[in-house]
Amino acid sequence: MKKILFALLIYCTAVSFGQDQEKDQGSQDQQQTQKISRPQLIQPITVTVGGNFFVTGTFDASAAERVDAFVSRLIALAPRQTVTNIYPLRQIKLIRRNGEQLKIDLLKFRFTGNFKNNPYLMNDDVLVFPGFDYYDERNIIDISGAVNGSVNSSVKFQYAEGDKLSDAILFAGGINQAYENVDSAEISRLTEKGEKEEVIKVPLSNDIPLNRGDRVRILFNENNRKAYKVLILGEVNQPGYVYITKDNSTIKEVIQKAGGFTDKAWLERSDLIRGNSEANILKTNALRQMFSKEENYRTFYTEKYMNTVNLEQMKFLRMNDQFAEDSLTVVLDNMLRVLQNKSIIDFSKVLSDTSSDSKFIVRNDDIIVVPQKEDLVYVFGQVNNPGFVKYEPQKKHEYYIEKAGGLGKRAENDVKLIKGTSYAWVNDDENAKIEPGDFIYIPKNVPRPFDFYLRSIGSVAQILTTLATIILVAIQLKK
Repeated sequence: MKKILFALLIYCTAVSFGQDQEKDQGSQDQQQTQKISRPQLIQPITVTVGGNFFVTGTFDASAAERVDAFVSRLIALAPRQTVTNIYPLRQIKLIRRNGEQLKIDLLKFRFTGNFKNNPYLMNDDVLVFPGFDYYDERNIIDISGAVNGSVNSSVKFQYAEGDKLSDAILFAGGINQAYENVDSAEISRLTEKGEKEEVIKVPLSNDIPLNRGDRVRILFNENNRKAYKVLILGEVNQPGYVYITKDNSTIKEVIQKAGGFTDKAWLERSDLIRGNSEANILKTNALRQMFSKEENYRTFYTEKYMNTVNLEQMKFLRMNDQFAEDSLTVVLDNMLRVLQNKSIIDFSKVLSDTSSDSKFIVRNDDIIVVPQKEDLVYVFGQVNNPGFVKYEPQKKHEYYIEKAGGLGKRAENDVKLIKGTSYAWVNDDENAKIEPGDFIYIPKNVPRPFDFYLRSIGSVAQILTTLATIILVAIQLKK
């Protein structure tokens, strides 16, 4: 029995020792740490940094510290004003005390996790960073196309001798899986003077070497499976985002997906807003933020928008041949054009199969606003109590003026009706129909001082005198 227990004890010890050895080995770096005792790990070593790094000199390190951790620690401890975020990560030379030289590629380590490119430090190691200018595009590789780094722009990285096509794809984040059948690349290579281009098209399986300054494009066919959607707010049964197709969904389909209009929908005031101008971009952004209950509006967007409005005005007025008084009207009309920039849609017809309005094609990020119907008329100007008055069918302007407290002392007799749908001004007479959302405006009879009329008479007299003089001269010339 004792022999059996003794044999089991020896077996368990051997298994445990074997597992420990498997954990402690497995790489050259781990074997190196096994040879260093605990006091040696704690005892500091010195490492010298030279070359194209923001700080050079000899620094304390630890035998348990790798190159990337050491470099990151130098950056963290350095004064902020001395640190630059652009320094070479590749072709770093590590020189051991015994003369051994290693090439370090921290960029590749950060993408692959291969510790071969990030070894442990040893006492008296020297790290030499190569000369490198990130902004000199002759020393970089530029890659774009169907890669995860960026489809719409490009990814740039430091070129190192021996780089291949697979390295460029690695540093660009790999092939973007959203695109199907990505199997080839196009390499654009310029001559020394940059006047001629050699275009090399290769399959991705052909991992060809790259040259300094190559431009790489991973070829793909556009994939339009995107989250195209329209935001519909207000008086529909299911407000919110509605998914659509690319340039193929009608406004009728969107309204139907939103459950149709409610009984309170004010179709005459409904609007489709498209972000094709700075003003509408501001408006659509504000509506989306309101819908998601986020308030992070920034005022400089408003300033940028106003600059755009002013620029539009200057473009329109630069070659204007109208009088100054007419130019003011152009300015007002153009400002409204920039502010609104909207599509003219009759929402009362968008659900009709026979109407062209129902076939209007909506686009991604359009916003449809369907306000609630208000049976109100707004009375303002020279009335004693301006404000909203409840709409009453068949009532004339006298009724609404009376509800607004009656006319003020300086009110003119010329009452103006402003239509709420078109904002057109019409003289309010017996034939004018007042509708919900309209405005009734009573102008002010501004009193004029005596010298105003005197100046007017003087101006007319001066004109008449000038005309009389011209006539007399003409008569004299005929004699």
